Amino acid sequence: MTRNTTIVSAFISNINKSPDRNIDKYIEDGNLLMEANIAKVIFVDEDLYYEFKQRENENTRIIRFTKNQNYLYEHEKYLTNFHLHTENPCKDTIDFMFLMSHKTEFVNQAIQMNFFDTTNYMWVDFGVKHMFQNITNGEFIKIIENLDNRSYDNVRISSIWNVNLTYNIEIYKRVVWYFAGSVFGGDKDKLVQFARLNRDMCIKIIKEHNTIMWEVNIWYLLYKEHPDLFDPYICDHNNSILTTY
Repeated sequence: MTRNTTIVSAFISNINKSPDRNIDKYIEDGNLLMEANIAKVIFVDEDLYYEFKQRENENTRIIRFTKNQNYLYEHEKYLTNFHLHTENPCKDTIDFMFLMSHKTEFVNQAIQMNFFDTTNYMWVDFGVKHMFQNITNGEFIKIIENLDNRSYDNVRISSIWNVNLTYNIEIYKRVVWYFAGSVFGGDKDKLVQFARLNRDMCIKIIKEHNTIMWEVNIWYLLYKEHPDLFDPYICDHNNSILTTY
């Protein structure tokens, strides 16, 4: 079976508390992603590993992951200035920021594992289904499966704000939505480069600013330094995040 794209996602519990979705809702949405007939590598924590392992098949590999495998925890002691301006402090924790910044590394790991020998890889948030409106579960699964038909030479990345405009926002304190965060993908070699740059930038921010913030903020800083690496596409936190990928 010829495959073009491997989807990568992760579900790590006990990272934060989300006011609008509990763990059961995340799993319900994630199960739809896992039903899709497309190559997938899903990272899950030890508490859920054996439950999800039963779902492994020719399309899906389940990888055990503990949060301390995230390289950022080696630098946590430097976070003496972590004071984000957020309306959801129970959600936007250090653990959550570390997990969001690890998305590029999950993709990098999947590329190195090379289970399905695809040229393109794509990160999709495990619970992305919650963004979709007026769509059946079957239609959502079909949208996921159609992603195997997409191929890009750079890092294809979901973008909400115009990346060519500059807004007066404290990038180390407030979320910026140049990028949507939930979806990115493209050529595997460019994604490995993206992961390396993201790692370096995260460590630099932690050591120089003694904080960490949303992954989308970090990606914008990387975009400004390496615009030729990226291929932004316009979308929002709704159906368009996948339909216009």
